[in-house]
Amino acid sequence: MENIQQKLEELKLEMKRVRDEAQLQAHLGKTEIADQLEVLEREWDTLKAKARPFTEETEKTLENTGEALELAANELMAGFKRIRKLF
Repeated sequence: MENIQQKLEELKLEMKRVRDEAQLQAHLGKTEIADQLEVLEREWDTLKAKARPFTEETEKTLENTGEALELAANELMAGFKRIRKLF
């Protein structure tokens, strides 16, 4: 359980860093990226909301939820990286 939480926390921190970079780049120019970033922001908010009760789950549910959150986090990370590559 600790390992899953640690892994998700590391993903969260990396995703935040990449997200912040993408936001800065979008602000500095590439307005066509703003729409893509807006969609990702809504998904980011949804992911954060889903992660809040994560620690309150039972261990089995926690593992399943952790895997689902990790998958969602990886998909969001890929989206932020796609935006970053456009600059």
